[in-house]
Amino acid sequence: MWYSKRHFLPEGKTAVIVGGSQGVGYEIALQLADKGCTVVLVARTESKLKAKAALIEAETNSTAEYLACDVSDYDSCEHFWAKLDALDLDPDYLFCCAGSAVPKLFGDMTKDDLNQGVDLNYRTAANMCHTWWGRIRAEGKPEKPRHIVLFSSVLGWFPFIGYGQYAPMKQAVASLSVILRQELSPFGFRVSCVFAGNFLSEGYDEEQKTKPEITKIIEGPSNPITGQECAATILDQLAKGYDTITTDFIGWVLWCSVLGVFVPRKWNFFQVIMSLLLAIVGPMVNLDINKKIYDYFATQKAKTTKSE
Repeated sequence: MWYSKRHFLPEGKTAVIVGGSQGVGYEIALQLADKGCTVVLVARTESKLKAKAALIEAETNSTAEYLACDVSDYDSCEHFWAKLDALDLDPDYLFCCAGSAVPKLFGDMTKDDLNQGVDLNYRTAANMCHTWWGRIRAEGKPEKPRHIVLFSSVLGWFPFIGYGQYAPMKQAVASLSVILRQELSPFGFRVSCVFAGNFLSEGYDEEQKTKPEITKIIEGPSNPITGQECAATILDQLAKGYDTITTDFIGWVLWCSVLGVFVPRKWNFFQVIMSLLLAIVGPMVNLDINKKIYDYFATQKAKTTKSE
């Protein structure tokens, strides 16, 4: 659908952006507002939200509301939609951008790391979608075109060592997008899922502080795009009608390695060709990665033995 950009027209609409106080969530909110969309920023810290809403209103001609909410807590999400009703807002879009990676070896994670992975990377999306749909049904709101945009990651397609706290939950979000698309599309919903690659943000900087060396070796050199570029790419692909969205070429290639039945495709013919090529070279890539991992742990063991 590259020839048309009329599949996402936010002017005059209302968008709720979860995780809108920083990173790509804020950049999406800013760019939506610049297109004439009323935005509602959602995050836990009210002071951050207030400052970012003021920036958006100063830079655009759109309204920027904000509501502090811990969306990892189900009851708080229910209260959020009640507060939004009080503002007389019936959103057209829900962007679930919240998430956070704490790269560590699985054995080095704490209980809090594991709980945070589930809360921030899955529950935030599931809670908001479930409570929104529940409120629409309970109040008998009229059917209209509504749009949910979930944020997974390329690691949902290509998980590897160091991302045990993050990648499994992003795979769960991808599965959730398929299920929501099947269940909600008869009621006027469009459901899209973003599989973002590396982009510069506060979260990206934090990840580098705990990322294991073996994770860096497998990941290789990274040239992250800016948050503004990431947001612009996402909105451009939504406008072209795509519902499986990648933010860089390597993300598209990794997607081709796991083509499934229910995930909407992009450049389908070329994906099938790429998938066949990856089926041939995939085992060799896997052997190389496993060798790097074994060599890494052998080196670590030798260092430990020598220090003793």
